[in-house]
Amino acid sequence: MKIDNSGYIAKAVLLIIGGALFAFFPNIIKYTFLGIGAIIVIGSVLTMLTSMGSGDGGLMGSAGIGGILVGVFVAFLPKIITFGIGLIGGIVLLILGIIRFVKAFGSDKAKDLKTLNIIFGIGMLIVALVLLSHPFSAGSFARFAVGIVLIVYGIYNIYIAYAISERNKNSTPDVIDINNFTINDDDK
Repeated sequence: MKIDNSGYIAKAVLLIIGGALFAFFPNIIKYTFLGIGAIIVIGSVLTMLTSMGSGDGGLMGSAGIGGILVGVFVAFLPKIITFGIGLIGGIVLLILGIIRFVKAFGSDKAKDLKTLNIIFGIGMLIVALVLLSHPFSAGSFARFAVGIVLIVYGIYNIYIAYAISERNKNSTPDVIDINNFTINDDDK
């Protein structure tokens, strides 16, 4: 039986294009969100202006203001996400570093484990302080890393599609020839 590999090929193309855009062309993402935010803001302003002449001015005016706020949020979403990645990562590593120190000094385990916990704790605290002091740089690095992972996953899907096509070359046909096929129906 043959397996269709077109889904893997389509997914691979989308992952590689998305990963390349994510990793190497961050301005395209930024401008896309700015454009979407601008469209929302312009539509909301037009909604507010057209509602002033009609009888539903109060309801449409507040919806327009809400739409403007949503549009501004969408326009600045890439900056918020970039800042948030570094900030959240820094906080998580800070907590994990403190936990390592507490485990190192609070347990009666072997000296090697205490030393290892202290070393990992110091490393995590240093990375946490770097992330917290430079969240935009950390967010840019995280964006680049995610883009590379998407590209690698796309290449993996290409390999899966290739493996399926090789398997399909050696498979039996989907239609079974029944001309020379007989079934014994003796119930003895």
